[in-house]
Amino acid sequence: MRLTTVSAFLLVACGSGTPAPEFSSSSSTILLDGDRLWVTSPDDDALVAIDPESLEEIERIDLAGAPTQLARVGDALVVTLELAGEIAWIESDVRRVSIPCGGSRAVVALPSGSALVSCPSDDRLVEVNASGVVGVTPMNGRPTALAVSGDELYVTASLRGVVRSGAIEEVLDGGGDELRVEDEPGFAASQLDVLGASPEGDVVAAYQRVDHDSDRDRPADRGGYGSVVDGEPRIEPRILAPCGGRYARFDGGAEVFSGPSAIAMARDRLWVVNQYTDDVALVRCSSSSGLSGPTSRRAEVLATFRLGRGPRGIALSEDGSTAWVDVGFDHAVARLDAEGRGVVDPIARRRSLGDTRLSAIALRGRNLFHDADDIHLTPSGIVTCATCHPGGGEDGLSWFLHTPGVARKLRRTPPAWGARASFLPFHWDGEFDDAAVLSGTTIRELMEGDGLLIELDAIAAYMAEVAPPMPRLPDDAAQAERGAQVFQDAGCADCHAGGGSDGLAHR
Repeated sequence: MRLTTVSAFLLVACGSGTPAPEFSSSSSTILLDGDRLWVTSPDDDALVAIDPESLEEIERIDLAGAPTQLARVGDALVVTLELAGEIAWIESDVRRVSIPCGGSRAVVALPSGSALVSCPSDDRLVEVNASGVVGVTPMNGRPTALAVSGDELYVTASLRGVVRSGAIEEVLDGGGDELRVEDEPGFAASQLDVLGASPEGDVVAAYQRVDHDSDRDRPADRGGYGSVVDGEPRIEPRILAPCGGRYARFDGGAEVFSGPSAIAMARDRLWVVNQYTDDVALVRCSSSSGLSGPTSRRAEVLATFRLGRGPRGIALSEDGSTAWVDVGFDHAVARLDAEGRGVVDPIARRRSLGDTRLSAIALRGRNLFHDADDIHLTPSGIVTCATCHPGGGEDGLSWFLHTPGVARKLRRTPPAWGARASFLPFHWDGEFDDAAVLSGTTIRELMEGDGLLIELDAIAAYMAEVAPPMPRLPDDAAQAERGAQVFQDAGCADCHAGGGSDGLAHR
């Protein structure tokens, strides 16, 4: 494996004049498949087919395990499952194929006819076909996104802020080149969870650039995450694309974007779906200029599409003139037109919803947890609870904190799913014994909001109900059994019964 410099790394596969590849594949929560759209519905364990024109539901397949992303692999639809050690392989029937993971996220087709899935919590990639597992590749750093262009494979290691690329077999053998997306001390590429491969062969990415520890002399009144200082936010969405890296403006106008959750490109149009601000940015982006890594150059935003809550995936028509967006939290699909200009309200329709894994109050809390639009949560549209706790988990970073209400400290982000009654008290020093109070304090001290009119109990309910990462079955059952005995004999279980916590503070 080689760590490349920014100038040497070429993320766009076709670049200047290179012929488009014969094969490309990327992963999303929504897929245009002939005369229907397929949309994953993890809240009620279903895969739903939608008519692209009317946006009406036409078919529904039950898939237990929180179906997450999908891709076309030959004649099959392959669907990852966040809360199961399996993937769904769908042709004439639904076949569940076991994989050595506690859950999976991205999936792409390989030219060989098999599928490649990412297992973020297990730090591995798994190649699989309808018969079973073909191979397993360790991938350190939480692999979350995949894309294939020609014979090149791209993988993001979100926890490390790097993109690995190279010939498919080379990457699956543990090799390839790595681009470290942010090299400036104190800054990180967080939530590097989005890759897209266009028919022309371009591979593009999106992430959040975060200033988590660049200035320990930061005065208390400038220490929050949600402020804009001298025109610069502490947290900013960025893209890796030939048209530039910056596309948001935190000036109170129409180009306030946060939390890129999906990306797609066709011809000279780049679509960036933003989950925290509930919108899509349409960016002019020509592949003819190529790309050599991150840049602070600003892209030209042609239109902003206002959506419902929690958009998380996108599919494009073959010519790139139409986009369909999975508006996940609203359980809806929206249709967008590439000729839109200015601020546009797209056509959208809700789909059916079965029994949900989260309660009604927790679903409301999830909306708030991911909301950068409510000025009582954050006034400038920059930050949400999910910025540091993606998916209700953690970003793997240590943040320097210093605000009027928080003394100088460096604190590793804890998982938000740890804020449940069985883990009381919260924070390493036992500072909080109520998740709603913890949420309100975080909003006021770190997100720059005032917390007024915010249903804090709903945020607490979401953190209490969101599922933690699912453990996988052990690769070596005998070794795991020996480890459990060592854990018991060494006294670890005295404080961590069952691998959890006793809820007490210890010196």
